[in-house]
Amino acid sequence: MTMVSRFFAHLVLATSLAAPAWADVSAVGRLENTSTNQTCSGALVSSRHVLTAAHCIGALRNAEDVSNAEILFRPGALKNGPVFRVTDVAMHPLFKQPLAQNRWKLRFDMALFTLGAEVPAPVGKALLPGREAEVGETLFLVSWRAGAPAPPRQRACEVVDGVEGLVTVACAVAGGESGAPLLRKTQAGLELVAVLSSSSSQGQQPVGLASDVALRLPPLQSAVSAAEGS
Repeated sequence: MTMVSRFFAHLVLATSLAAPAWADVSAVGRLENTSTNQTCSGALVSSRHVLTAAHCIGALRNAEDVSNAEILFRPGALKNGPVFRVTDVAMHPLFKQPLAQNRWKLRFDMALFTLGAEVPAPVGKALLPGREAEVGETLFLVSWRAGAPAPPRQRACEVVDGVEGLVTVACAVAGGESGAPLLRKTQAGLELVAVLSSSSSQGQQPVGLASDVALRLPPLQSAVSAAEGS
């Protein structure tokens, strides 16, 4: 293989790993308050449930008068695509511990938003959780930033050593990206690995901190399912 051939082979491989195809991330969307400019990111984990950060519950309700406000979920990359009304919210019970230290609480910074109607599979197909994140692997962050309606940002983020009990990725994050999914690209498709909670830094390197779904999503799903069945 010539040097030029090797260069283009490397370029094709790098491009294929750079970001998932848009069709793959249709389950990722934007949570919006209709009366404020507050937003978060989130992802479908079932046809009626959006996984996001628990602190987004307070952020999306943070207004002087939201009595007539609605919280909407807008899946996919289309600016004028369908929207779905949020009818209920449930945060991880361990996030609500009043005396817990902030870094400990971040491990449980996740919530499920229930939608009033099912999202059809052609609009957004729910993501399945994958195994825990590993230091050194590359995950893909799909998110919206405040004031940027579409399309969502997609970028590769390396998992690095960081805060114990959290997934730390070497990517700078900002407002509106809370609740965004960190995804693993596999031959079988995308896996949901973690939920973005907050920004931090390690020396001069900006990082994002996220909660691992393999450990903490199943108890939350079970609690929501039990409540809906009662």
